[in-house]
Amino acid sequence: MKTLIQSKFLAVCAALIFILSGSFAIGQKPAEPGTANVDTKFNKLFARDCCGVTGADGDYSVLLPDGRTIWIFGDSFLGTVKPDRSRGKRIPMFIRNSMAVQEGDSLRSFYNVIDGWESSFVIPPGAPKGKQFSEDTLWYWPGDGFIENGKLKVFMSQFNQAEKGDWGFRWQSSNIATFSLPDIKLEKIDHFSYPGTNEIHWGHAVCDGDKKFTYIYGAEDKTKNLYVARAPKGNILAPWEFYTGTEWVKDSRLSKPMLVIQGSEQFSVFRLKNKYVVVVQEGGFMSGEICSYYSDSPYTGWKNRKVLCHIKLPDDVVSTKNLFAYNALAHPQFIENGELLISNCVNSFVVEDVFQDASKYRPVFQRVPVKRIFEK
Repeated sequence: MKTLIQSKFLAVCAALIFILSGSFAIGQKPAEPGTANVDTKFNKLFARDCCGVTGADGDYSVLLPDGRTIWIFGDSFLGTVKPDRSRGKRIPMFIRNSMAVQEGDSLRSFYNVIDGWESSFVIPPGAPKGKQFSEDTLWYWPGDGFIENGKLKVFMSQFNQAEKGDWGFRWQSSNIATFSLPDIKLEKIDHFSYPGTNEIHWGHAVCDGDKKFTYIYGAEDKTKNLYVARAPKGNILAPWEFYTGTEWVKDSRLSKPMLVIQGSEQFSVFRLKNKYVVVVQEGGFMSGEICSYYSDSPYTGWKNRKVLCHIKLPDDVVSTKNLFAYNALAHPQFIENGELLISNCVNSFVVEDVFQDASKYRPVFQRVPVKRIFEK
């Protein structure tokens, strides 16, 4: 009989196809992608076999003031990966969020151990701690992060097991976790609430390249259209403004899409070459195109859609059966030789697969020429 957390993992695998509609089922050959090269250095860096996180999704990255990078993960496996790439089953089977600091070619993982139980790095107030199934009662799945007043801020969406069964989990609230630097210690968790006509999960992308405002982005739960809000620079907890397509207003219920696409739940917005760039996986279940748009503005005027590449599997994976990939993200702090680093998550519909082969639940990295984003 499956444990509750095993059942939950299977539900997430299935739910990703519907909730994160920018996914691509491996097995059907996509159209020819744009010019892209596998980044073997980053693939190897994340092919860890012990001593922290050995597999995760999410894969956001934030450049820290001291030059290090913090990686922000969702569901994360810990423990040891054997030489044959299999991983042992543990209790809990995985945790809901973790982080890792990259310094040069090394990664150091961050998570909790409470009363002997491995636990998520950030735990909602009121969640049971240090118990076998504490990861399946009330938890955070992280969004994007940014630096504000010398602190690391990370958006956290709270979910709970509202009903019995694989599909009984529900989104509850939006939150921001604050961490001290350089030690990356959790200082506080703040809650915010901006209701909308449609459910928008704010904080799945953040752009901090403007002098006056921090821009916060979200994907609408059903259509995956992209929305934008903004807060005064240096004060993310001040009242936000929301873009209606023509103006900024304080009423979140008047928010309208800034970009009407069938995108993925997680995406990237960043400033590059004095322009603002969106990188998002779009096209629906059987596609998997990683696309870019750019604009002079962080909230409107998006143009020049380019297919940068398609989602990627590990080159050394033995079988692609049951696999799918999702939620492509850009990492502009790692631009090298004019190429942008892009990651995507890989997962399997069959939970046993990720125990038999750890490479089936790890980020995969590739590089695309920056100039392609701006080509006419």
